[in-house]
Amino acid sequence: MLNLTLKDGLMINAILTGITGLGLALFAELSAIYLIPGAPVWLIVALGIALVVFAIDVGLIARWKSASAPLVGFVFAADLLWVIGVPAILVLMPSAFTALGITASLAVTVVVACFALVEWQGLKAIGSAS
Repeated sequence: MLNLTLKDGLMINAILTGITGLGLALFAELSAIYLIPGAPVWLIVALGIALVVFAIDVGLIARWKSASAPLVGFVFAADLLWVIGVPAILVLMPSAFTALGITASLAVTVVVACFALVEWQGLKAIGSAS
């Protein structure tokens, strides 16, 4: 089993989230066509930009010398919201997504769930250290 430190997990989270956000922002029209037909392009651009901002935040948190429980908790809560929210959206609006869109959304959600587990373990370690 791969054993990531909290800082490494946060940094990988930041990098992958940033890449995803840039991809959505730069290729919003293609994303709309192949993933969520009928979605306004501005909405996909906004999601991409929000992911880039989140990635920057997570990267800054990862680079701090000592882990801050409230900041790591923020990242954990955001990732947990993604893990719960995306499947809920897929259940409530399945016809809004293509098969590729559903597959990509679920794949990203699995990766985010792995980051959430690393963050949860890190939060437990921070709590036991104090």
